[in-house]
Amino acid sequence: MSYEIPLPVPERLQAKPIVNAQEIHRHLEQEGFKPLAVAVDNIEAKVTVYLETPLTADEARRLEEKVVEWYRRHIGVERG
Repeated sequence: MSYEIPLPVPERLQAKPIVNAQEIHRHLEQEGFKPLAVAVDNIEAKVTVYLETPLTADEARRLEEKVVEWYRRHIGVERG
C-alpha cells in the first residue's frame, strides 16, 4: 500500500538541500511506523511512503502529520 503526501511550501525546497528519503524513513520508524520504502520527489514536492498493509484513516492522517512535521523542521519552519 502506498501513501502520497504533498509537501507544504514547496518553493522552500529551492533554498534548502533536497529532502532525503532515508531521513524520513528513519523518522517514521521512530514514530512507530514500519515503512517498506520511502520515495521523495523533490521536483513535485511530495513523499510516497510504501507500507505492507493499509492504514486506518486515523493512522494515515498521523502518517501525513509526521511526514509534514519532519519536513517543516527540515526547511526551518518549526523547531524540533
